[in-house]
Amino acid sequence: MSDDAAPTPERTVQERRQLLRFLLRLGHLLLATGAPVGLVETTLRKLARIYRIEHFNALALPTVVFVNSAEEDSLQIEFTSEQGLVLSFDQIEAVYELARDAENEALDPGEGLKRINAILAMKARFGLVGGVIGHVFATVGIALVLRPSADVVGAAAFLGLVVGLLKVLARDRGIITTLLPTVAAFVVALVSLLGAQHGFAASPIYVLVASLVTFLPGGTLATATVELAYGDVVSGGTRFVYGLLQLVFLVLGMLAAASIVGLPPDKLLVPSPDGGLRVWAPWLGVVLFGVGHVLHYAARLSTLPWLLGLLFVAQMGQLIGNAVFGGYMSGFFAAMLITPASYIVQYRLGGPPSMVTFTPAMWLLVPGSLGLIGMAELVGNDRLAGVENFIATLFTIVAIGLGSVIGTAVYNALFEPVFQRAGTMADVMLRYLRWRR
Repeated sequence: MSDDAAPTPERTVQERRQLLRFLLRLGHLLLATGAPVGLVETTLRKLARIYRIEHFNALALPTVVFVNSAEEDSLQIEFTSEQGLVLSFDQIEAVYELARDAENEALDPGEGLKRINAILAMKARFGLVGGVIGHVFATVGIALVLRPSADVVGAAAFLGLVVGLLKVLARDRGIITTLLPTVAAFVVALVSLLGAQHGFAASPIYVLVASLVTFLPGGTLATATVELAYGDVVSGGTRFVYGLLQLVFLVLGMLAAASIVGLPPDKLLVPSPDGGLRVWAPWLGVVLFGVGHVLHYAARLSTLPWLLGLLFVAQMGQLIGNAVFGGYMSGFFAAMLITPASYIVQYRLGGPPSMVTFTPAMWLLVPGSLGLIGMAELVGNDRLAGVENFIATLFTIVAIGLGSVIGTAVYNALFEPVFQRAGTMADVMLRYLRWRR
């Protein structure tokens, strides 16, 4: 008799409730990693088959998960609606390890719940100081990628430090944490405009984008596009609106600062002259960006090589896409490359989860930067240019999301069948060594 045909083990009502609670909380943690709702639902249904739960179903939305089952003529429904849960990179890796262990070994639900509590109790790997330093590194890195000039990099480093400290002060403070993007944008713009008013370097958009890069909703908007493409209209639409509101909040903070200083909004966007830094500066920026993310988001040190590899793939894809297709399609081409690469790293090379490597690579594409430009011009002097840039922003975001969808399809159609026949890379190497003998 096959495993699928094995009889369902007898469970008490308490055991069934504990099992559903375990799947429910695991699903919520998977949502908190930024995974699309379709992946969360598929994972929970797969685990339900492994645990032999009869008539199981799962429904995931961006902030809530429902699970239900019917055993012995009784219907049991559980749901969770915890909001504001933000996981560090090492917590994300621990969540996916828990899901993999449950899939391979059918963990006891009680043990699984203990591991979930341990994941939520994890403290920042590098402490508050390491997190702030990491934010400075990430800010300097993206500044080198966007505009490798000494004045931009210096200003971005200082403002990155300011934003990093604001994040520490606002941590776990309720409404202050919610308002942090607007407050940070206000402080960054205020300091920049006051500096420009007193004769310091102008405040270019590159400095603002670099210092606020961790608030840009590029990953959220790209995930929303993916969900919409797969028919998850409610979740995708909710994420898309949330991402656009995040951009609006950032712009409102900048415009509030501009109104206080007395300068028009377009002064925020004064371009910076190109500096004399070498052509390798953007690649150094990629390295600093990766190191900064490891420190700021408390990733495991073993994650750094994988993350740097994906970031280099994203940067190279962006350069090739820009040369072949033009600026707006560069993100589409880069997303097509990094999506299957992140899956290969996770599923076939034993690396970190794709959300740990894919999300920073998406941030490197900076899909939200054009949104800042467009929205600022909407309330500035050049409204027509603002409308044009905003439409271009939406097109860029959709293009990146579609690139991710196509990248997933390419992985499923071309790579996954090959790997299923060949096994993992470790299996392939073992077969090769045996053949050599």
